Amino acid sequence: MARVALISPPFLPEYMRNARCDFVSLSGTQWYPILLGYCGAYLEGRGHDVLFIDAPAAGLDHAAALAKIARFRPELVAVYTGLMSESNDVRFCDDLIETQGTNVVAVGPYASIDPPALLGKAKRLDKLVVGEFERAVGQLIEGVALGAVDGLTWRQAGSLRENSRGSYLTGPELDAIPFVSRFFKKHVHLAHYRTSSEPHPFMDIMTGRGCAWGLCTYCLWVHTYVKGRTYNVRSIGNVIEELRYIQSELPEVRSVMLQDDTLTEERAMALAEAKIRGRLTIPWSCYARAELSYETLLAMKRAGCLNLHVGYESASPRVLKRIRKGISVERMERFTRDAKRAGLHIHGDFALGFPGETMAEAQQTVRMAKRLNPESAQFQLMIPFPGTPFHDDMDANGWLNAEGQPDMPQFSNNQIREVAKHAYRAFYLRPTHLWRCIRHPHRYVFSKYRTIRRAIPAMFWKRWEV
Repeated sequence: MARVALISPPFLPEYMRNARCDFVSLSGTQWYPILLGYCGAYLEGRGHDVLFIDAPAAGLDHAAALAKIARFRPELVAVYTGLMSESNDVRFCDDLIETQGTNVVAVGPYASIDPPALLGKAKRLDKLVVGEFERAVGQLIEGVALGAVDGLTWRQAGSLRENSRGSYLTGPELDAIPFVSRFFKKHVHLAHYRTSSEPHPFMDIMTGRGCAWGLCTYCLWVHTYVKGRTYNVRSIGNVIEELRYIQSELPEVRSVMLQDDTLTEERAMALAEAKIRGRLTIPWSCYARAELSYETLLAMKRAGCLNLHVGYESASPRVLKRIRKGISVERMERFTRDAKRAGLHIHGDFALGFPGETMAEAQQTVRMAKRLNPESAQFQLMIPFPGTPFHDDMDANGWLNAEGQPDMPQFSNNQIREVAKHAYRAFYLRPTHLWRCIRHPHRYVFSKYRTIRRAIPAMFWKRWEV
């Protein structure tokens, strides 16, 4: 048995690196560190002793995080990095090595974007894992030679070596990982994690890795973590067993969020039917492409599904084609009608700053968001992650500013930000939504007071950090 520390290191207040992009949250959102959590569950399943630290969620500064690691005396520390926090995270790794002589490896989708660039910033850090990292971290702690560790990029005699990634974890291997919900129960405070679209407290789990669509040009995980049109899944029986565990052993949990990139039609139906057969009552939510049939949506509702997180992205057919979204506006509209008819809530994800997008197209997206009228909506400032086709498209056309953010002649960065602020005001201050608040004050006001309090400055005068 070895001692392994896994950490999402300290950075800015309200910073969140646990999702498919990293940002300082406007609403106090903090998703579970799901990928790091699965690594911890995997290692414990192999008999190792794990220290797990999510510093941003726990409010720890560098000194406190370093002290916790020093007391634990690990043989290996895996550090989950971010893009916005990359320089900070590299310094944290260097400090660990310099002050504690610890063996350190950087992990996660952000570390996978440009390994030579990340390691080039480091004085002491000399290795990172590209892509899935459970197996690689296990190999490192169990003494596998560096040249044989899956996905490892490492320095040797002043030169950089990049190992092959190896195969992705298969369905049976995913089934064999102990439940991440059990791991989180042991290692974190559930109250630290919240998002405005889900009841509090909630739990994050994954039923599979990767995305069956896998073509969207802007998605970080699809282009770094599990690449392309890959969707390796746990057995439905294993997922149902974990839901039963959560319902029995975590009674305070009010909803389970399935963090798969998107549930396919077949898998959503199979999961819904199995949950109904198993007489499980715990509510759940998931990511979904806007193309599920009414029959599947109705089955999901009968199985206790609360909320669908749906990436609409844009109302412009031209933009949707350029980013390879693969869904038409007409299909999005039909899906939305069907989901509402089935009784499901929708959290709509819209975005601004796509390649070649115009001010008129962005305003068209805002109008579509109001027309579709989901329960809640966010208007993301697009982040062109290096290594994605989206970034390559923007870079080739000279549409990135010095900070790597979208800045186009026909739609400048300042204009993108102003349209996003206008979008939030237009969506949340319109009569339709205000009437919702009056009719259901607990759901839309009292339960979201913390979010509303933080959102008001962001909607009017505060500059967003992306």
